[in-house]
Amino acid sequence: MIKNISLITDQIKDFSLQNIEFIDRFYLNYQNGSFEGTCFLDIDFMIKDQEKQYHACFRFYNPNHIDFESLGTIHQLSIEIYDIRDRGWENKIYEVVDSEDHSLHFYCTEIEIISFRETPYRLKSYL
Repeated sequence: MIKNISLITDQIKDFSLQNIEFIDRFYLNYQNGSFEGTCFLDIDFMIKDQEKQYHACFRFYNPNHIDFESLGTIHQLSIEIYDIRDRGWENKIYEVVDSEDHSLHFYCTEIEIISFRETPYRLKSYL
């Protein structure tokens, strides 16, 4: 489902999307080529595992129907990703949602982990 997920699971053995604490960066990039446009959405998530904190960049390819409601400077969420291929919708393979307060919702064709690194633990200073 998620390309390069081993970047995370090699360091967090029992990783689940519930380890994601909040959004650190939200970047939509649209590049128009000669006849086809390329679009991707990079979301940097902060992930907590016991007393360690990690920064992970998830890239979502061909995102559409993006609904993102900012709740202030900290974007806490409870993310879930559903495989919706069986619905047969064009350019919609995954549905990404914030199941807690519905502040994030979109569809995409592919998901990839671009980077993953440990960061100084700073979550307590935000909350």
